[in-house]
Amino acid sequence: MADFMRYLPLSQGDRARESDVSSDWRDATADVIDRAAVLLEAAELDDDAGTRLAEGFLESVSTRRHPAPGPTTASDAATPDSAHPAAAAPADRLRGFAVAIRLGRPARISFLSRAVAAHLMLAHEVGTAPALPERTSGAVALYLAAKAPTPIRAVINGHTLRASDADWEFGHGPVLEQAAIPMLEFLLGRSLEAPRPAAGDRG
Repeated sequence: MADFMRYLPLSQGDRARESDVSSDWRDATADVIDRAAVLLEAAELDDDAGTRLAEGFLESVSTRRHPAPGPTTASDAATPDSAHPAAAAPADRLRGFAVAIRLGRPARISFLSRAVAAHLMLAHEVGTAPALPERTSGAVALYLAAKAPTPIRAVINGHTLRASDADWEFGHGPVLEQAAIPMLEFLLGRSLEAPRPAAGDRG
């Protein structure tokens, strides 16, 4: 088990949940993909736009270990088949991928991180605010912080990172605080808005 996993559960006030700690993130990853399907469906896009976003999402998340269903082809469109994942509606293709993950091989935290990154990008593209479970956002933040490039590590090293809107924190030192989703965007290198010193730690 990777060293950062020793911080889980991420809430410092509830050590009783340590029995829930696992290195298999299948359910959490599938949940993120299901949430992406909901975002895609709610956006009410035309078929081309929905397909494009679904393809981009699946390409971003899939790996050799967890391959996504193949792209829709002209022949699929001409001969619909609900049992064929490539012929499904864009949101349903994502749901099918989520089902395959739940029933498939164990998923590492790196795979969950890919799904979260793709979910946040999809939410941005459809203009919807993303929402993630606390355990998912915290685990991915911890993973990203551990592997962050030098410019990001220069900001967060020697600090405790705390979500202002979720029940998790990790690290050692003065507290840097930010809402969970913006902190993930910063750790992903997509935002220049860094977490800031908590009110009690200023100065």
